[in-house]
Amino acid sequence: MKPIIGIVTVLYNSESVLEDFFSSLNIQTYQNFILYVVDNKSQDHSLPISKRLSATTQFKSKVIENKENYGVAKGNNIGIEQALNDGCKYVLLSNNDVVIENNAIESLLKGLELHNARMAVPKIYLYDTTLFWAAGGYFKKITGRNYHRGRNELDVGQYQVDEQIETAPTCFMLIRSDIFNEIGTMDENYFVYWDDTDFVYRATSHGFPLWYIPESIVYHKEGTSTGLLSDFSVRYFDRNLVYFSLKNYSKQYAFYVICIHLIYLYLFLIFKWPFSKWKIGNKAYIEGLKMFQTTIKKDHAGL
Repeated sequence: MKPIIGIVTVLYNSESVLEDFFSSLNIQTYQNFILYVVDNKSQDHSLPISKRLSATTQFKSKVIENKENYGVAKGNNIGIEQALNDGCKYVLLSNNDVVIENNAIESLLKGLELHNARMAVPKIYLYDTTLFWAAGGYFKKITGRNYHRGRNELDVGQYQVDEQIETAPTCFMLIRSDIFNEIGTMDENYFVYWDDTDFVYRATSHGFPLWYIPESIVYHKEGTSTGLLSDFSVRYFDRNLVYFSLKNYSKQYAFYVICIHLIYLYLFLIFKWPFSKWKIGNKAYIEGLKMFQTTIKKDHAGL
């Protein structure tokens, strides 16, 4: 019997992308899945649209209405916990600003099982192109940051082989459910950004391999919910970079990473960004430090 996959997607003002998302799920060659739609109190028509689409598709779906915007990390956790309670053997974390080729889920599952992996990601193009958004990802030691492999490159076959990779965004990531018992779920302190990097970093650090499966293809409509380089994005990206570094790296390396990014902020971005945006970035570093300190205090107090 085919294993049940729980597909978890978090909504926040996503009305413009939902028709394509549901339609591409509806034509999947692999249909033994449940879609968990977790709405973070969207201010647009995302929730009623999701309910309408859920009632007209051939696959099973559950719509979960949150009372407030809990962020991506907690939204994912709510969906993950429901999928685990329903006995799903795999959890597929998915953005809803994606369009999925009809064999994407089947190919991803086959690749994961073939390589005895715990996590697997597809080839992801920028929407309506054959330019890569991500062919998996990697870390750069000099910056301490993760990067999308192949970003904006034209696909000419350079990433066409299954391979184990360091990291990847959870834009569309298949995860074997037992991994959550080993390392836990998403760290909700992040709210948004770096939460997926943190999860994958914890998983691979525990020896759970992540594989890139290029036969599975997804198209990504980037920046639908938060906007590219919005004030919101700058604040949470920089804040969470600091928190991630302090949480996961050695003290010496975390100090180095934070200093490198502060130098970039003070010597380059101060001239490139509007001053109001630069102040948001500057404040975010202090916020990230305080968030880490608060977390440490809570851990010591056993909370």
